[in-house]
Formats: sequence, C-alpha cells, structure tokens
Amino acid sequence: MPIYLDYFLRFGRLLRNSRGGRVIDKLRQARRGGASSTARGSKPLVFVILNPRQQEHFEDWLLINSTCRAFRAWGKELFFSEKVFVIRPSLMKTLCGATPRIIPENLSIARACIRHVIAPSRGDAASQFIILPRYHTLQNLRSLSIQLCRRPSEILSISNLSTVKRKPLPEEFSTLLGNIGLRVDQLQVDLLYVADEGELQTQIECLPTFVYPYLRTLSAWRAKARIQG
Repeated sequence: MPIYLDYFLRFGRLLRNSRGGRVIDKLRQARRGGASSTARGSKPLVFVILNPRQQEHFEDWLLINSTCRAFRAWGKELFFSEKVFVIRPSLMKTLCGATPRIIPENLSIARACIRHVIAPSRGDAASQFIILPRYHTLQNLRSLSIQLCRRPSEILSISNLSTVKRKPLPEEFSTLLGNIGLRVDQLQVDLLYVADEGELQTQIECLPTFVYPYLRTLSAWRAKARIQG
C-alpha cells in the first residue's frame, strides 16, 4: 500500500520524542497482537499515533537509519524513489513553506527522489487543486494521481495499489490545470478511485461548478501577468 506522509511525519516526531528501541518494540508487539492498552482503555499508543497498515514502511525507515552513514544515504534515496506517497495538497503547501515539518536533510532527499504521488482532493474544493503545481517541488516527479474524495476517511481507503481504478482527466480539467502551471504534458496525471465509478462521476460533475471557475480566473491572471511582464 502507499505510504501516507502525514503518518510518516508523526512517526518521525514519535522517534524524536522517545527512544527508538522502545518504538521498535511497540511495533513488533502490535504486529503480534500483544500491545497493551492505555489506562483509559483506548487503543495502544502505536495504533493511536500510527496507522498499523503503515508498519512495513516505518520498519523500512528504521532499518535504513540503523545502518552506517554511507548505506543510510543510499537507502533513503531508494526509500523515497521506490514508494508511492499520499500527500495532501495542504501538506504539500506546508512542505514548500519556510518551516516544513521534516528535518532538512530528509526533506532535501525527498524533494529530489519522490517519483510517484497520490493527491487526495475534494471535487468541490477549488483551493486544493490550485495547489497542485506545487507538487513540482518534487524534482523527479513522474506520476501524479488525483484521488477525488468526499470524506477524509476515503483518503485512508487505499490498501492495495493493484486494486485501485484509474481514469483519464477530463479534457477541460487537464487544460485548466496546465494553464495554472501543472505540467500535464510531462507527467502521468490521472484520476484514481477506490469506490464505485458512480461516486467518482458525482465528484467529477462537481468540478465545472466548484473548481473550473477558479482555475479559469487563476489562468487569466497568469496570462495577464505574462503579458505585463
């Protein structure tokens, strides 16, 4: 399954705030089903902070960081280049900002090596699509799949990439995204969905009403700026 960058960053904060060995033990216990619950009877800490389906990714990262410096650098490059990352547009905006939530060394490697991204977005939220050109901060980006979601829970619904369905971008949508700076001619850009196609079509039908007008306005501003510049 893809790696959800939100969980990955939370995992990093957990590692910085506690001993790495304790975290590894918690992950192993959780995998065996032997993790203990908290005093309040809620889920074990590792399940509260992390999605258990992401454990394989976290353990890969721990393995890489437990090796010698030379292997660590190569391992991080391989980690970011070979995995598929789910990165919300709002999180991508944060990563492009002055104070991203990731240490500089790892951020630099991630920006240089990430190749495959899923961007979960709502069909009625124009602000999320306006951010899409920021994904070009990822210098080696090859594919960008837009997952149209109605609810936040749908973002976590991808458990197996081999079972997802893909659909080409509507022609007007592709043109408008290109006009605001997304290099659709250089990337493999498509729509990705895990629900039935009827729900996807409902989301697509929202685009002309809630998204296209804003993209047209931004496109006109960019064209005007180019002329004046």
